[in-house]
Amino acid sequence: MSIVNSKSFYQTEGGTLPLDALTYVEREADEQLYPFGRSTQGNSRVCFVLAPRQTGKSSLMVRTAKRLTEENLICVRINIHEFAGVESERVLWFSLLDEICKQVPLPELNLPDRLKNEWNRHPDLAPGLQFKNFLLEEILSKITAEKLVIFIDEIQDLVDLKLQNVFFGVIRNLSDQTDKPELKKLAFVLLGVAKPSDLMTSTSYTLNLGDRIELGRLTPEQCKPLLPGLKKVTPDPAATLERILYWTGGQPFLTQVVCHLVATDNRIEDSDQIEARVDRVVTEKIITDWRRQDRQSHLQEVENWFTKVENIRKPEKLKTLGLYREILAQSPIDFRQNDPRHWDLLISGLVAKEEDRLQVANQIYTQVFDRNWITKTETLLEDNMPEPFSTIYDRDVFILIDQSASMMLRDADTGDQTRYEYLEEVIMSHVGAILSEQNKEENRTQKICDEVTVYFFSSKRNIVGPYSVRTVERVKSLFLENPPKMKTFIAPTLEKCIDTWVQKGKPAGRGAFFIIYTDGLFDDEGGFMECIQQAGEKIESHKQVKFIVLGLGQEIDIEKFLDIDFNTNGVLRFNVLTFDLVNEIEDEIIECLERQLIEDPIDAYRVPEWVKREFPDFVEKLKLVRSQNP
Repeated sequence: MSIVNSKSFYQTEGGTLPLDALTYVEREADEQLYPFGRSTQGNSRVCFVLAPRQTGKSSLMVRTAKRLTEENLICVRINIHEFAGVESERVLWFSLLDEICKQVPLPELNLPDRLKNEWNRHPDLAPGLQFKNFLLEEILSKITAEKLVIFIDEIQDLVDLKLQNVFFGVIRNLSDQTDKPELKKLAFVLLGVAKPSDLMTSTSYTLNLGDRIELGRLTPEQCKPLLPGLKKVTPDPAATLERILYWTGGQPFLTQVVCHLVATDNRIEDSDQIEARVDRVVTEKIITDWRRQDRQSHLQEVENWFTKVENIRKPEKLKTLGLYREILAQSPIDFRQNDPRHWDLLISGLVAKEEDRLQVANQIYTQVFDRNWITKTETLLEDNMPEPFSTIYDRDVFILIDQSASMMLRDADTGDQTRYEYLEEVIMSHVGAILSEQNKEENRTQKICDEVTVYFFSSKRNIVGPYSVRTVERVKSLFLENPPKMKTFIAPTLEKCIDTWVQKGKPAGRGAFFIIYTDGLFDDEGGFMECIQQAGEKIESHKQVKFIVLGLGQEIDIEKFLDIDFNTNGVLRFNVLTFDLVNEIEDEIIECLERQLIEDPIDAYRVPEWVKREFPDFVEKLKLVRSQNP
């Protein structure tokens, strides 16, 4: 948007409106946030303002903080942008406390120095707990003001720092705690450009704490402060503003910009010319060749929301664009709170929510982000995008543990331990590796998943599980709770796991690993194979779902499982099952999972070394089968 006059009556630069700006438009959000910060009643201590860029979040924060300060409340304003480079939870919490200490007016206590002294006295204490203790004991207990309101802006930066989960874990603890009267003085206002699902990726917590404030669009009644700048160029400022809002949909920054463009254009002599004049200004100075004229990068930022993303996020952006195409053609649609595509569109700014329905946010966006733009953006995302399910990351992981009586036997491979005791330690190691972040290309890290779903199988009738496992300690307790029993029926449990993934993981675009630990003595071998075959009918790619059978014990029929693994008999539609030995992979579960995605089954990396060493005849058989059925 080409802005000529930097001293406009209107706010034509990005960023926070000055406190003395005459064009600040109060909305319902102003009258919601102020009483939240002011109240000392109830237990709600957290408030979220999640909205697109350039919608007035920071301006709302500054004005609310000013109102509260004038009533002798203490307000602290922190911008997470300033924490760029923070690499640890400990530095995050110290930095937050340091900013709070600098802004809390208790000069006689010299809080910054007190913080440095106290912080270093407890190096072994969890940093989140140190934050909480210092806030309670050294700040909240000392202030005489009724309230301490901590505004934290740009909270989406916590996602880039990979510290969002630890942050919200502590905030939730402070919000839930009711036995500390000092906490009634505390309130957090968290502002940012983020979806709830981005801010809380750990299943240990949810983001259902506190209040949510929606900024909403500007209405003609609210926009009266914008009228004075139009009076010199139009005989009917109200009608002119109404036509401006027709184009901007009440988007705060766009509304200020179009008001400026109209106010600095030629005078409108006749009321009958208002509509045509505003339309011309918007078309010529914003929509036409918008990339060149987009001086404040407002429209570019909307596009960047979809295009400036990591490869792993491109598939979800394509899904969101597909939904936007529907809204553009059939607006509006019902808003679904739990649909990540709906939140993605809302936070991008492309759509707005009106009476729980989503529609394109304004006519300018309709013209700029049209069907041609959608197609070009989809093409851009698809170029160089990795093949779906080409990595082991972002998958649902199910672990099925053989609970049969034969697991009480001892083998040469398990030493003095029973198979079950040996397996416990192995699975603890495997779960730890699966839940930890793995090194990736470009020195980035990523998790396979945040939790593993565990089942035990033995009975034909009773399915033991599911158990959500997020720590290796949980594995140990599960083995204590579930000692070996009798028979070995796997099909009912495996079918349950597959159904769970089909209903939840598959619609969300996630692949799955089903890792089966067993001594191989299934009492329902036919049912097991039927489950694998039926799973193959529900997938589109051999990399989407993988069944990894990890065998243990001397009774296991290794060649039978290898035949299934390499599909030598052609009984599986896709190559979805792999067999390996527990004692051969030991701590190399990640390498084992990665091996499942190798294309060529004859590749030296695809065939385990122990198979080539101990079963050379099988390798020759495999080569023969592949040569006959390339």
